[in-house]
Amino acid sequence: MKTKQDELELKLRLKRIGGDEAKAETNGLIAQATAAMAGLKPDVKEEKKKLTALQKDKAALEQRLARIDALLAAIGGQLSEADAKRLILKKLHDLANKELLRYLNAEKRALLAIVENLWDKYAVSSQTLEAERQNTLGELHGFLGALGYLK
Repeated sequence: MKTKQDELELKLRLKRIGGDEAKAETNGLIAQATAAMAGLKPDVKEEKKKLTALQKDKAALEQRLARIDALLAAIGGQLSEADAKRLILKKLHDLANKELLRYLNAEKRALLAIVENLWDKYAVSSQTLEAERQNTLGELHGFLGALGYLK
């Protein structure tokens, strides 16, 4: 987990500022190792150990350079100012668009509720209501007449 976090932080740093600084530092260390190796004699036992250690260090530094180049290639290179502006504008656009859609959907729901209310209120015509009223009054008069309340 820690290794992945470190790698992600390295990728983010490389994306933001590029790899020139890290590569320059590594190249400087390689130059120092090469200079130190030039002064050593492989015939002397102590110097041979130092030479071997310096060669390992130099190989590790070269791998580090290759890794930096590979990471830069994998992430698409350093982020340019134009890319940064485009990403910021896209983020702002997406945020504004999301908020506008939220407000628009709320207005749509309110309008739909008003239309549904009107539909419920006026779905049955007044003529149908009058006909039902007349039928109900006729039935009521029939019942009242049968009970003897109407003459």
